[in-house]
Amino acid sequence: MQFRKRTLSAVVAAVVSASLAAGPALMEPASAASSRAVVTDECANAQAAHAVAVSTKASAHRAVVKARKALRKAKHSHRAARIRKAKRHLKQANARYAARTRNEQVQAARVGYACAAPTSSSRAAGTGMKLDILAIATGAGGKVLDGTGLASLLESLLPGSSTALNAGQLSALLSGFNTGTPSLDDARVLLGSAFTPDQLTALLGGSPDPTLVLALVQNIIEQLSGLSGVTVPAGALDPSALQGVVTTVTGLLGGLAATTTGGSGGGGTLICLPLVGCL
Repeated sequence: MQFRKRTLSAVVAAVVSASLAAGPALMEPASAASSRAVVTDECANAQAAHAVAVSTKASAHRAVVKARKALRKAKHSHRAARIRKAKRHLKQANARYAARTRNEQVQAARVGYACAAPTSSSRAAGTGMKLDILAIATGAGGKVLDGTGLASLLESLLPGSSTALNAGQLSALLSGFNTGTPSLDDARVLLGSAFTPDQLTALLGGSPDPTLVLALVQNIIEQLSGLSGVTVPAGALDPSALQGVVTTVTGLLGGLAATTTGGSGGGGTLICLPLVGCL
């Protein structure tokens, strides 16, 4: 089934701009060692989910083949009721196959993102999108972020990170935040190893459980540590410390200017990531 192309998601815009600015893939700094285990676990989880998706897609394809054969046999019988039933079964099989194909593509994109180097442009773009998801989750969606605002956000999340990031990474972060509202598929690619689809839907809905917001902030801080090589301070991930960060960041996000152009609208955006291409 051929999917209808739409405006590129925030990931592809950020990756392209960052790649032009940064050139070849960035090397991971030694100080990012503490984040490598998290990235490895995330990659392994994504690979496992993709393997399951490939299997279920293959099963759905076999069901389509079987339904097609059944329809051919029904037509040879010249019995209207049998033909209608076979057509209904084929329609259902095609719908399942389309859904499982889409899921396999999303999981493949998730592997490409999760297994990318911690300092890569795709990671930076994804972090920008996560900041946008955080803005939505805290009721500050539809905002525009500039360089000054980004620096303030980064310092509130992980002190020292804004000056440790290079120009390409900062550009990718900005593009990831500003390109448009992430879709659920975008969120699954970026956060599928840490949140369930229902939790991601709640975050994108703008009124999640506060514990989900804390978990998202922790994920972003750990991502920034991997990007910048800045070590997360002791105690910074404690619930009370994270709540303080949420309060500060919510104020900063709420003070941003509202966008004057519509976002990508979410829901079915075209996801493009290194190693896997576009969905």
